[in-house]
Amino acid sequence: MKKILFTFTMLVVALGASSVLAANTDWEGKYWGDHEGIWAGTLFDDPTGPDKPHFEGKWASADEADYGKLFADLKYEGHGIYKVVKGVVYDEKGYLIGTWDGYFDVNYKPGRAEGTWAEIDATSTQQGKWQGKRILP
Repeated sequence: MKKILFTFTMLVVALGASSVLAANTDWEGKYWGDHEGIWAGTLFDDPTGPDKPHFEGKWASADEADYGKLFADLKYEGHGIYKVVKGVVYDEKGYLIGTWDGYFDVNYKPGRAEGTWAEIDATSTQQGKWQGKRILP
């Protein structure tokens, strides 16, 4: 009986932990380097749905003169860590202007994310880093 109860308890804990890690989560942060500003968005991960984990967000420069959208395909690395496989940055007109990489780690409260970004203009070497945290409900 004790063995069955222990097995059931471990199953409940495992399922509960996996459902917490699989939920869609909101994030916010800042970027800096050759440009600086803020970003915010949602990490989508629904294991019951057809879509792979991905990130959708928005960014704005510190003076809010420039803004746009962020997208990334993510790979779940295990243990609550999502790696940015292909991150892209678009400006307010929808033009592709940059790339980004890094990771999101949901193990920590409030969560931790960081990486690097770079513009893709052939005449530009603008680059920098980004960092953020999960927005807790």
